[in-house]
Amino acid sequence: MAGRPRSFDIEQVLESAMHVFWKHGYEASGLVNLERATGLGRQSLYGVFGDKRGLFLAVVEHYFSRVLQPGFDALDAPGSARANLERVFGAWEATAARPDFHGCLVGNSVPELSAKDEEVAGVLRRKLELMEAAFVRALRRAKRDGEVRAELDVRNTARALLTLAQGLAIVARAQRDPNFVRSVVQAARSLLD
Repeated sequence: MAGRPRSFDIEQVLESAMHVFWKHGYEASGLVNLERATGLGRQSLYGVFGDKRGLFLAVVEHYFSRVLQPGFDALDAPGSARANLERVFGAWEATAARPDFHGCLVGNSVPELSAKDEEVAGVLRRKLELMEAAFVRALRRAKRDGEVRAELDVRNTARALLTLAQGLAIVARAQRDPNFVRSVVQAARSLLD
């Protein structure tokens, strides 16, 4: 006997839940908030995702594909790798200036959840590793094409860029001064010259 067909769009549920977790964090995102945002009751949410943790893990995957993947696509785009990196730096600046800026869901979740849940910590760590790998690919191309200094250490620079991006995503939530954000982006650029 088949169950009732779903009368909701899972992608829309994930999008709505993503904004709750992104703005408030895992612990402060209560089920009432998630129910209100998604329009689903607890039974429906649990029926699809198992529990709040299962919903959060699905949201992290959704966030990765909808928010982070376009940045990777920009870094991996054909043409000048340095120009691709510059586009990403520009996106950091533009995104941090938005009034609804909430940082990075992955980066925000690391300090909150990593010590409490090894599986979630592993998922978040893998997302950070994918971000680092995207920087490595772009930097290798840029170095090969002479667009960055010849002695650039690709791996260490990729890690520094990842750390700057995540640090900016956290600090810019409180430090809204565009000059501050611009100075961090300039520091990222200076690593390449």
